[in-house]
Amino acid sequence: MRRSTILLVALITLTLFGIVAARENSRAQFIHLQALQNHIFTLNNRWGQLQLEQATLASDTRVGDIAHQKLGLEAPKNSQIVMVKAQ
Repeated sequence: MRRSTILLVALITLTLFGIVAARENSRAQFIHLQALQNHIFTLNNRWGQLQLEQATLASDTRVGDIAHQKLGLEAPKNSQIVMVKAQ
């Protein structure tokens, strides 16, 4: 009887250590998940900012202003436009 009691106590102790280890692992995984979700949120926010910046930089008005100011380009006058007929 003493031998079975010691074996039972040992099994219960091992089971308790297993439960504690599983809970600790679960907590660590949850913390890691939260960190990754926060990183995803940060990246999505930055992606939105970059899309807005790209739309601003690529706007027709801005490109036209830069072409006029920096390159000295202007829209052609009607007398400079030549119509070409397709065959």
